[in-house]
Amino acid sequence: MGHSSTDLSSLESKSIANLLTDRLDQSLSHLSKLQARVADTSSKVLVTGDLNSGKSTFVNALLKREILPADQQPCTSVFCEVLDAMLNDGLEQVHAIPTVETYNRLDPNTYHVIEMRHLYKVITEDYEHYKMLKIYANDARTTQESLLHNGVVDIALIDSPGLNTDSVKTTAVFARQEEIDVVVFVVSAENHFTLSGKEFLWNAANEKTHIFIVVNRFDSIRDKDRCKRLILEQIRQLSPATYADADDLVHFVSAGNVDLEPGSRKLDAPDFARLEQRLRAFVLENRTKSKLLPAKNYLANLLKDISVLSEANEKKSSDAYAKATMELEQDLPAYQHLLRVRDRLLEQVEKVAEQAVTSVQMHAQNRLNQAVEHVGQAIGTIEYPGILLIWQYAQDIADSMVQKLLNEVRQEEQHARQETAVCLERLHSMGTEHMGAYAMAADVNKMCVKNRERRVSITVETTDFFDLVLDDKLSGAALSFGAAAMVGGRMLGFKDAVSSIWSVSNMMGNNNNLRRWVVPVVGVASVGFLVYVVSDMRSAVERKLVKKFKQAVRDTGYVEGQGHRIARESRKVLRVEGWEIQNRIQKAIENKEQKRSETEQVALVSKETAEYFASILSKSGLLLEKVEMVQTDPHLIAKEDA
Repeated sequence: MGHSSTDLSSLESKSIANLLTDRLDQSLSHLSKLQARVADTSSKVLVTGDLNSGKSTFVNALLKREILPADQQPCTSVFCEVLDAMLNDGLEQVHAIPTVETYNRLDPNTYHVIEMRHLYKVITEDYEHYKMLKIYANDARTTQESLLHNGVVDIALIDSPGLNTDSVKTTAVFARQEEIDVVVFVVSAENHFTLSGKEFLWNAANEKTHIFIVVNRFDSIRDKDRCKRLILEQIRQLSPATYADADDLVHFVSAGNVDLEPGSRKLDAPDFARLEQRLRAFVLENRTKSKLLPAKNYLANLLKDISVLSEANEKKSSDAYAKATMELEQDLPAYQHLLRVRDRLLEQVEKVAEQAVTSVQMHAQNRLNQAVEHVGQAIGTIEYPGILLIWQYAQDIADSMVQKLLNEVRQEEQHARQETAVCLERLHSMGTEHMGAYAMAADVNKMCVKNRERRVSITVETTDFFDLVLDDKLSGAALSFGAAAMVGGRMLGFKDAVSSIWSVSNMMGNNNNLRRWVVPVVGVASVGFLVYVVSDMRSAVERKLVKKFKQAVRDTGYVEGQGHRIARESRKVLRVEGWEIQNRIQKAIENKEQKRSETEQVALVSKETAEYFASILSKSGLLLEKVEMVQTDPHLIAKEDA
């Protein structure tokens, strides 16, 4: 946090969210520590810096005692917190703490007591067992001289491992500074600021605008003016507020020259004496600047970042809501048009298909009716084998008529395929016109594939060979004879035709002349009748079978059945294409509705999000005003009090 703006356009939203979540979690944790730190009346001073910059030497110089081990090579490998022994009932002790969170001075189970003479070994060799050392030390100096025993507040001087000792310890130092009120950064005049040191100062500057900087080993520098100029320029870039108060906050000293002999009254070098005086004033007298100002600075930066995030998200959400709303409005006519197309198109598809099916059915029935009516034409292709094979001839006639009708049915099936294909193309073009190109789903070649046609079967019988049809003369004589018999029967008053014939026979029996003529006449008539029947047998069987076949067709409803069957096959194929059109347009509508639903959800969420961030923006602005109203300048506070 602590940046007024940043470019996030190159990152994905998920990555930004994850980064922001991590930073907000860190900020919440830091706020808890900040609250505890401000509420704590004591002050913690962290002495940190690069490896082998003289941090421990500097702490010893402040205490005027050689408490912490110091050497030309790095010594401190664990945090060492030096406190006034009065906080430990006046006892000088070293508490080696395995777990900082559970430490309790009154509970010996939470720490190990280390003798002062073993401190060097613990710090340099056995440090891995402990997270921190609390060193309770006496300071024989007066309250006006001592930093620990100052008579105002409790002070803790914390000596840390070097920043570039290793990554784990460096990270620990970065994390620890969040619990610190004042950072004293020790930098070697010989090496200036390293990359680790710069990174630490940048990170600390998010909260602490003022950092106390000690440039150690300054007496070893030959060109002191150039060294000061280079270091101050680096400080100006790293911490502008510190640079602005460089006279109070930046000190060039040599801590190793301070006399640490107990009871020595040797005066310190003027530069170091001035450093002590300014550090004491910064920690004790200007506590609003050293303790409260960092909290104010962090809260202000945090609230500014929240404002920037809220404003950016509010704008993004408002833009997303406006975009989604516009998309819904622009898409509405297309959606309504699609609904109208569905109703109109499906109705047209059904209408066109039914018209085609009806046409196919009517054509089939008309064609088959004509075929049945002229079925006798099939006989002309059959050779008559003679009277002896007339039964086979009759069977051939029946089969020929059946086959002719079947051929007509197959031709109608082919005609139905052609008509259905034409209609299918029309339906497909109707679908592609509204839904774009797609493969035709139906196939006319699958029509009437299975042999489902029924045959009209007739059985040749004996009676089919006799059909007494007399010519006009014989028919007239037969009618006259029949009429005379009926009239005679009525005149004689006989009851039935049998009795009348019997009477005629008796009359003829009484007349011998008439009897002699009857026998030859009857014989001639019988022979003639037989000759007539035999000669007419071919025509009779043809007439009877044709008549019989037509009657069978009518009785079985064959033509209507075949018409329905062919129409049904055509309808099945057309329905496949119709269903495809229906499914595609329905799917298009569902996709459109799903997209609209998603857009509506985006609009709803965006609106709620925009309102939420607008509220956060307003609240953060009000809080920022309150935070900035908190006065931390000691001079202004004194004037207000006066």
